[in-house]
Amino acid sequence: MYDMLFRSLMATVIKFDRYNTDKIVLPMRLYIQRLIFINLIYCASLMAGGGIISAQVLNDDCQFATPIPSSDNYCSAANAFTNIGAKADNQFLQANVSCVSLKWANGVWFSFVPRQPAVLIRVLGFGNGGTLRSPKIVLFQRCGQYVSCSPGKDVGIDELVYGDLNIGQTYFIMVESSIGGEGTFGLCIDDFVPVSSPESDCRDAVILCDKSPFVVDRLIGSGNDKNELDPNICIGGEFASAWYKWTCDVPGRLTFTLTPNNNINNQISDDIDFALYELSSGIDNCGLKKLLRCEGAGANTDAVGNVSPLAQWAKCNGPTGLREGESDLAEPAGCVGNNNNFVAPIDMEAGKSYALIINNFSRSGLGFGIEFGGTGTFLGPKPDFEINANKAFECDKSIVFNNKSTSATDPIVNYTWNFGDKAIPERQSGQGPYDVTYLSFGDKIAALTVKSSRGCVVTKIKEFFVDACCKDTTTLKVNVGITDLKCFNIPEGKILASASGGLPDYKFRINNGKFNINPLFGKLDTGTYIISVQDTKGCVDSITRTIGQPPKIVINAGDDQEIDFGNTTFLNGSFTSFNGVDTLVWMPEEDFEINGVTNPEVFPKTTTDYILSLVDKNGCVGRDTVVVRVIKDYKIHAPNIFTPDESGYNDFFNIWTTKGVKYIELLEVYDRWGNLVYQGTDIKAPSPGELVTGDAKSGWNGIFHGKPVVAGVYTWRAKVRFIDEELKIFAGDITLLR
Repeated sequence: MYDMLFRSLMATVIKFDRYNTDKIVLPMRLYIQRLIFINLIYCASLMAGGGIISAQVLNDDCQFATPIPSSDNYCSAANAFTNIGAKADNQFLQANVSCVSLKWANGVWFSFVPRQPAVLIRVLGFGNGGTLRSPKIVLFQRCGQYVSCSPGKDVGIDELVYGDLNIGQTYFIMVESSIGGEGTFGLCIDDFVPVSSPESDCRDAVILCDKSPFVVDRLIGSGNDKNELDPNICIGGEFASAWYKWTCDVPGRLTFTLTPNNNINNQISDDIDFALYELSSGIDNCGLKKLLRCEGAGANTDAVGNVSPLAQWAKCNGPTGLREGESDLAEPAGCVGNNNNFVAPIDMEAGKSYALIINNFSRSGLGFGIEFGGTGTFLGPKPDFEINANKAFECDKSIVFNNKSTSATDPIVNYTWNFGDKAIPERQSGQGPYDVTYLSFGDKIAALTVKSSRGCVVTKIKEFFVDACCKDTTTLKVNVGITDLKCFNIPEGKILASASGGLPDYKFRINNGKFNINPLFGKLDTGTYIISVQDTKGCVDSITRTIGQPPKIVINAGDDQEIDFGNTTFLNGSFTSFNGVDTLVWMPEEDFEINGVTNPEVFPKTTTDYILSLVDKNGCVGRDTVVVRVIKDYKIHAPNIFTPDESGYNDFFNIWTTKGVKYIELLEVYDRWGNLVYQGTDIKAPSPGELVTGDAKSGWNGIFHGKPVVAGVYTWRAKVRFIDEELKIFAGDITLLR
């Protein structure tokens, strides 16, 4: 890495003076070395004797996908992931046709196991808690088996909603950016039970039959009926909308929370508004509707429409809905008065129908998620089933699913079964019963979705466990490849596991961690690790291996020193490097004429920490510091008698400086009446210890206005600039004898 950076910078330097490279290359090489070292040492969080922490893109390939621990409302920290340094991926023609601007140049991979049939995946990049630009999301059922992709947006956030997952199966996500837009990002995943696609007219509204939460990926239309809303309604009109209707079953309170899909703490999100109606003539008649609640709060703007700073209206940003503790029935646009994005709950009455319009005032194209609360329920069919085992809940054994669904209103017209991962069959349509065999053991999830004649769609999900069916004759075996630490005490070790025998698919774990499909374990420290493999039938094999490291770079900048102000000294560095030496540099660089040596001469102007840094052939860095303490004594020397008799001896009044003097700014001599009889200014600093005087020759010779002055005592004053830029004033007297 260091060598590549150096060659790149050198190529740039030589372009500036291609005809004088003999003059430029050596000094510039030292400059570049120092520049690189500043970045390597001061920006890399190094410890003495440690190494450079290099970026590892461990999830650069699908087979090494980072497992997401849960698909239930998971959200990583901001900047948790990166695609910086990621390499190109294989392209998929079907994705190229379906998706927008896929580059396949810098994707990184994640895996997750859904526990519900639909999922919302969000990538939060530039402007949303990361630096990644123009993200894209691609969903795979297996490595190499494309499923779906996001539309892609030229902003720092993207989302994908997919509603036909095989629950319990491992899926893969590839996240990429625009070329040159690589960076950090956060990732959010939330699975849910899907509802029908949103409709923008009340008469076609999606009928809700239970209070399961769901997510809508986009709101982009306003429907065909342009006269559904009162022109004075608080939400201002129908822009990008979705309508939902339901009938109350058990009476009681109703609350709900609507959350914009781009909701992030302390950032402006989409403005989601809503209006809630009672349908006075039943669920099929939207003509007679009574407004119960209206929520239109949002951003404050100035007279010309510019949005005010978020801090002025933060309470009206983000989630909205009906909430306990609220008393207002409506909130107008803006964020004034008691507006806070929430209004009071309603008390639903059994048999009455209600309609909800949800509006994206921001018109971003993004959608929302909704969660219902309260004691009231929605009228609809009741899906249910029971699971029985003929012999045992064990893989390769038959398990029977019996339908127990009921509907007190309209008949159920459709049954859809999802038996989950590794089930034979995986899916069925019909009332059942069904005999199902699971090829694999472990946690299983099955779902039954029913649809009634009036369009109600409701899903029931159950979880159960299938025991292992590993045979004693299994041939399962785990193998591992070890990558030791490249630099001492920098946890960059790797273990790559593989398996043979048994029955794929394989899962791997390190020590007592959770089994997952990723066989690569990275960023490991030295030590002994237990690597285990588990096959589809529950068989397990383990192996123990140790990660080592190279010897520590031993570097010694020498003992601390103490010198007088203005003196030079030699540093006494030494080192031992197991992997050789690429570059040896002392810093701060302005004190050195030559680098690459262990004992340079230095001339510190003040107490200085000198750092000796070494990069070995692996790019590892060692460093040590020596302190040179400078004893500052601002002194000069001046005689107290001189005899200007042209004898050639002691004919001039002079000032002798110490080694710490840079130059004399001013030297003046006065007689006893205060008359200035001599002045010298801005005398260039000599070599340390050399005589400095107040004129270009040898100082004051006792002459004033061309005549010798009388013998007596004279006073003098000097302003002296020292090498550390301190300016000191000295004064004294001199006796002139003749």
